[in-house]
Amino acid sequence: MTTMRGVRDDVVEAAGRAVVYSLLASGLAMPSPDRWSLLTSKLIPASLAIAFPDPLDDLTADLSSMLPVDVDTFRDAHMKLFPPVTSSDAPGYETAYRGDGIFQQAALLADIAGFYRAHGLRAGGTERERLDHITVELEFMAVLAKKTVAAIQAGRSDHAAICSDTAAMFLRDHLGCWAPAYGRRIATVSTSTWYRGVGALLTAWVEMEMSSEGVEPVEVVEEPRPIEPPDDGMCGPCGVPNTGVGS
Repeated sequence: MTTMRGVRDDVVEAAGRAVVYSLLASGLAMPSPDRWSLLTSKLIPASLAIAFPDPLDDLTADLSSMLPVDVDTFRDAHMKLFPPVTSSDAPGYETAYRGDGIFQQAALLADIAGFYRAHGLRAGGTERERLDHITVELEFMAVLAKKTVAAIQAGRSDHAAICSDTAAMFLRDHLGCWAPAYGRRIATVSTSTWYRGVGALLTAWVEMEMSSEGVEPVEVVEEPRPIEPPDDGMCGPCGVPNTGVGS
């Protein structure tokens, strides 16, 4: 029999997970006045109220002093990390790290879409980002945590279990495979203290989540896949221009 204390503890734990995933997702998304307000007035204060084990406690505390001084400065730092052309230093897409060839990458994207659809989510909205972008995957985990809170409060332990199981599977099959490596890359290549701090928190948080849930990712990657050079019309290594028959 579940006690009221047990229910409260489960709600607090799930709510804390929602806060951290939302903090990471909003902290890596394109800065806007609304996101700035959300981070400064809600997510950062909420994260500071959570009792984390070390080193997460220090990492979340440090973020409160790292946020850029205004939205314009925040946006400039974001554009350096996420340039219009996908960054080769720290690409923010799962398929930049996983999937050998277009067919495997398409299968990964289809699997991600299946996770989203199963919980009533779909691509689109005001911000159109690929399904495998780090911010979308983190926001999905935040949604699952929020749905867990709602299910527990409604007395629907079956629904809460489904959300928790889905989160563990998504960590195993997707986020846990590449997010720790991505966080380490951000912490290394970004010139912004905010993004370095978010990167360090991302790595520590996802690794702690997998450890606490007993999750072993299906694949562990550390580096983005090499970017293949474009087809320049040359016939492989021979160096002879492919000019066609009779030229």
